[in-house]
Amino acid sequence: LRKPCFIDELCSFAADITLHCIRQRVGLVLVPPSDQFGQHKCTQLCTHAARCRRDAPKTTMLRTVLAAALLHTAHALAPPAQALRTLAKTSGDDVRGITSPEAENALLPESAYFVGLGFRAWLGDEQTPIFVGRDPRASSDEIGEAFCRGASALDAGPATTPAMLESLLRGDSKACGACMVTASHLPKEWNGLKLFSAKEQRGLNKKEVKEVLGLAADLADMMEPVSSEVTSAEAGFMDEYVEKLRKTIVETSGISATPLKGLKVCVNAGNGAGGFFATSVLAPLGADVSSSINLEPDGAFPNHPANPEDKKHVAATIDAVAASGADVGVMLDCDVDRCGLIDGTTPRPEPVNRNRLVALAAQVALEDGNGVIVTDPVTSGGMTQFIEQRGGTHDRFKMGYRNVIDRAAETKPEPALLAIETSGHSAWRSNNFVDDGCYTAAKLLGRLAKARVDKPDCGLLDLLGGSLKEPQESIKVKMPVKAGLERVPDAEVKLCDALKACETATASWAMEPVNHDGLRCSVGDGDWLIARASLHEPVVSLQMEADDAGGTAAICAAVLPYLQPFEEDIDLAELEAVARSN
Repeated sequence: LRKPCFIDELCSFAADITLHCIRQRVGLVLVPPSDQFGQHKCTQLCTHAARCRRDAPKTTMLRTVLAAALLHTAHALAPPAQALRTLAKTSGDDVRGITSPEAENALLPESAYFVGLGFRAWLGDEQTPIFVGRDPRASSDEIGEAFCRGASALDAGPATTPAMLESLLRGDSKACGACMVTASHLPKEWNGLKLFSAKEQRGLNKKEVKEVLGLAADLADMMEPVSSEVTSAEAGFMDEYVEKLRKTIVETSGISATPLKGLKVCVNAGNGAGGFFATSVLAPLGADVSSSINLEPDGAFPNHPANPEDKKHVAATIDAVAASGADVGVMLDCDVDRCGLIDGTTPRPEPVNRNRLVALAAQVALEDGNGVIVTDPVTSGGMTQFIEQRGGTHDRFKMGYRNVIDRAAETKPEPALLAIETSGHSAWRSNNFVDDGCYTAAKLLGRLAKARVDKPDCGLLDLLGGSLKEPQESIKVKMPVKAGLERVPDAEVKLCDALKACETATASWAMEPVNHDGLRCSVGDGDWLIARASLHEPVVSLQMEADDAGGTAAICAAVLPYLQPFEEDIDLAELEAVARSN
């Protein structure tokens, strides 16, 4: 191992020895390296083998060595490896867990160390830098530092998720990968890791995240974490990203000097990472941001969750906009890859989120020419008509920001104009499909500034012109799965079976012909519901819209009898409460 030129020979030799042991039923005992040098060489071996496997699928050296060795070793599974294999089952497009050792899906610094080690091996690059940023959660410093040590990465300090991907997309980027330590909008006891690849020019998808976690678990079986110093990235890591957001507002507005002069904007960052948007992006362009609230990062989230969909976040922003007379409110989630807006020019400030945000962003995107708008499956019934009236094509796809973004990027004959979820995740073709709530807010504020040149009192909803058909009621009923995360797939099957039975028995109900995610059913003339499972929580849900008062309660009352046979597995309390309100 002390002679790098022998790495190829060692990989081949180890594979041959391991295969021989399997054939002869000889047990293997794994001896972990005892020092930093030994660990580095072991990681080098894994990195080389991972690269071989990716370049030539038939070459399976790493899996042969590790899987066979683990199969035959007499040692008990190391606790970090157990935790990592659990995370592999419960994580989606990013790694998420609760920062408590007692949690079923615990994410602790020791696990983060091996995820960093596994990520470095998965990238197949031993030398090129990896950047690691973090949100303000109390656990983020320790988890980020552990990841940096495992990956031999550079600490970028407090950052945002979009900025981490941006650091790989710039022409002068010197990094092969990046990681953002964040659990996005989830409560303070959660944390997570969002992983990005320079080679892929995007975030890792669910399959790739599982590969990284598999490597991490294998490595955790082989060795103990080794202490090392963490090196910081160069100062000003966020500067180019911030400058790009300012440039986006200038270009969209068509006003070169101070395009936001005279516009009063209240930013509510929810004590997450997005306070810079008010002070470093909007204010220098002339906006009055004095009414902004919760700009200081605080991982305890003392005022409300940093989540543009959260009722408390929305209410606090509406109150601040109303009290200050602001023209616009901007709501950001913890790591700023999602946003929501408030129109302060109406008699009572109104939210511009969910379907309104999807419609407004789609309208602005389609002003540059016809194209495809990819959304999640829970957009309102009137969204397709709205998009088609503006020359677009509506592709209603799966839940999950990575699903929607990848779908948009892979659309033929040319990529879609926009990928957007009703949750506020959004990625524009004009922004290299970076999932960025600040970019969307910048585009829409720039478009508003352009409109106010001719109509100074124009508001965000004026841009829509009242042309989006909106339901009178829209709710989501969450039903916990009693046996936990591992039983969620079974619970989703039971939920969908119940919906199918209800649809068969009800003349005015009909399943949608295309279902990429869950099961969506039209109800009567314009109402609908969708049954699906949560991506991260032990929950299944029914989301629905109705054009008449009491319509959602009537839908719940109709479905309830078909779900009651499964109440030992699924908690129906919330569904029953809504049904009783009918």
